[in-house]
Amino acid sequence: MVEPDEIRTERLVLSRPQPTDADAFIALHSTPEAYPHDGWLRRTPEQALEQLDWFREKWAADGIGYWTIRLAGTAEVIGFGGVQHRDEDDGPELNVYYRFFPTAWGQGYATEMAEAALGWARRHRPDRAVRIVTDPANTASVRLAEKLGFTRHLERRRDGRPEVVFRLAAR
Repeated sequence: MVEPDEIRTERLVLSRPQPTDADAFIALHSTPEAYPHDGWLRRTPEQALEQLDWFREKWAADGIGYWTIRLAGTAEVIGFGGVQHRDEDDGPELNVYYRFFPTAWGQGYATEMAEAALGWARRHRPDRAVRIVTDPANTASVRLAEKLGFTRHLERRRDGRPEVVFRLAAR
């Protein structure tokens, strides 16, 4: 099966990250305002480039991964996110991740991107459960997970910090 290099929604273009996305990736992942609930994850420029390389390696290994998110009709990068294969204790799953520039918040872009990611997952990997992991204090992400039909799977501490795992069962 050929995985998509690009998916289009009504307002977004979701595409495989390229080296030319590095400046936007560094800017987003070093912006304190983009991490209101998990500032400890903020990256130095070097760490951001390592993470972007990891995103690209996951694409090469798995044929799918997190996308660069642009507004349709422009080249403006508003965030990064999508769905990526993960091996978990329960077996292989898909993980939904997203991070947007604060200027893109509150406009429904996370929902639109996540719906596209879930649509892809349900068509191409119906045997895989899908999860969203977030800080329990991140009420916007908790609401999004619930809106998309995820159920609270477990709460845990990772690296000393609380997180909640939402799960959507495989079909």
